[in-house]
Amino acid sequence: MPNYLVDEFRPYDARAAEFAALRERVGYAGPDDPLPPDARCLLMRGADGPLARVAYTRATDLHGAPGRTGLLGWYEAVDAAAGPDLLRAAAMQLFGRGARRVLGPLNGSTWGRYRLALPPEPGEGPAEPSFLSEPWNPPEYPRHFAQAGFRVAAAYESAIVRDLSAPEPRRDELAERLRARGVTIRPLALDDFDAELESIFGLTREAFAESPFYSPIDFPEFLARYAPLRPLLDPELVRLAHDGDGRLLGYVFAFPDRLQPGRVVLKTLATAAAARGLGLGTFLTDEVRRIAHERGDAAVIHALMHADNTSVRISRHSGEVFRRYALYAWAP
Repeated sequence: MPNYLVDEFRPYDARAAEFAALRERVGYAGPDDPLPPDARCLLMRGADGPLARVAYTRATDLHGAPGRTGLLGWYEAVDAAAGPDLLRAAAMQLFGRGARRVLGPLNGSTWGRYRLALPPEPGEGPAEPSFLSEPWNPPEYPRHFAQAGFRVAAAYESAIVRDLSAPEPRRDELAERLRARGVTIRPLALDDFDAELESIFGLTREAFAESPFYSPIDFPEFLARYAPLRPLLDPELVRLAHDGDGRLLGYVFAFPDRLQPGRVVLKTLATAAAARGLGLGTFLTDEVRRIAHERGDAAVIHALMHADNTSVRISRHSGEVFRRYALYAWAP
């Protein structure tokens, strides 16, 4: 390793200001994810100042990852050699402290910012502009993780549907099936936003409990993450499906893309186990398409789907993948 110096400190240390400033040098807009109090920050310095940063936390028994896992997040680098060296050193340190694996980039949990956006593959056309809530990173960051010895642990993708005039072919059939089961679908009630989020939170915990590397959070943290989205929402684009007893069976959470007007971002689709086999996810997805078409939008983005999940299969009926993402793992 070249002549680097690595500082290690807690988020409340005075050196945290340098940690934050490095992100600004990379060119990010908007606030950084807050660092939890138990995080440990690593800042790599060269002769002319900070060159790379990362912070780590630890978790136990994530879904599909038993035992202790080290989580590397808040990664930034302005030097192509310093970045991989810091990632490798941090991963080795976590293994020395009992981790069975190291995942990154992952800011504390999969409820926060994680994954890297990958450069276009050879032969792919020009990239679609970034959408609101999409992770952004310099295109060289995937190479940094590979050079540090990380391998892809989970793959994700975003797809875009440009023809909003064509409904789901089975729409009428699915609508009749849902009516026969007493399922009603309505928009989000913004005047009762916190209560709506509490209901959504309960179903989200159930629907995503088996997602790769999932860990639960409590409702106050969920509310803190989603409450800032309220001013961005068109309640018609958030559809909630309830059974005859008022239980939430599924929802689709979408919002206008403020970065590129004329696009709608479908962020989350979730259904309860009790609704499986009804085609509810397909119908809710088509609801977003229908409403976006009525609004005069030009496209719907199916955002950040795990490459193996049901949402990908639904979106592929009428959309095309335009961006891929990866979460990485390291083991000695």
